Amino acid sequence: MAEVIMVVGGSRSGKSTCAEKLAENYGQKLGYPVIYIATGTIWDEEFALRVEKHRLRRPSSWQTIEEPCDLSTIFNEYLDQPQIYLLDSLGTWVTNMMYRDNITKFSWDEEKEQAFLSQLELLAESLGNANGTVILVADEVGMDVVPASQEGRIFRDLNGMVNQQLAAKARQVYMVVCGIELRIK
Repeated sequence: MAEVIMVVGGSRSGKSTCAEKLAENYGQKLGYPVIYIATGTIWDEEFALRVEKHRLRRPSSWQTIEEPCDLSTIFNEYLDQPQIYLLDSLGTWVTNMMYRDNITKFSWDEEKEQAFLSQLELLAESLGNANGTVILVADEVGMDVVPASQEGRIFRDLNGMVNQQLAAKARQVYMVVCGIELRIK
């Protein structure tokens, strides 16, 4: 069973940098390879530049797996050898799941929410099966104003559900504010 660590913060808070340092330190301390799980889907040029900055920060020894939706399969795939997994980020995964079959005309209903919650449950279960240490990067969006759009409110609510469920499984949780890491669990 993996040790789960969650790093939560707002946009540009420094949460990814914090998680990368944790992965580097755990990898060196335990002697395990690092697998970086990138959930980002390139939507536009600005996001492509963000992704490239993340790529340039990562050591070349880290293996990168780009997977926007089916995260549980990754944790179930590498059971034979302990790894350090760094998943960046859950908020992007939530977005990918919202728009997976919904890109041309967005709609949301109870059936889609139940399908999402089933995928969240598979992800949570797979964390328990993983071998090594799993570091999750998560967006904190619940401390902001209520989004004006329905899609924004759906994202906020789903993101909050993900954060609560996975933080409950985590042994350590860090909140990153202004680049400062605060251990809250």
